Amino acid sequence: MHAASAQNRNRVIPFPLRRGSRRFVACSVCLRVRVTGSWIEAGELIRRRRTFELDDVVRLDGAICDQCERELQLRRSGPEELAA
Repeated sequence: MHAASAQNRNRVIPFPLRRGSRRFVACSVCLRVRVTGSWIEAGELIRRRRTFELDDVVRLDGAICDQCERELQLRRSGPEELAA
């Protein structure tokens, strides 16, 4: 692979971030998005809100959804196993 093509592949694409940009809360584990009190798949949000038609980029704030939080708590409360 040529160095020039590797640089193009890793190039950062600038996009507008304005103060009024829409913000959503997304689970950092499963990537579902919180909308009106429930967690839905990101694709569903994109279809409902038609975010692909917006001029501005949608901003995501990180969180952990209820389901992933329960699963993490269960893992942490289980017997400790040593990694080899």
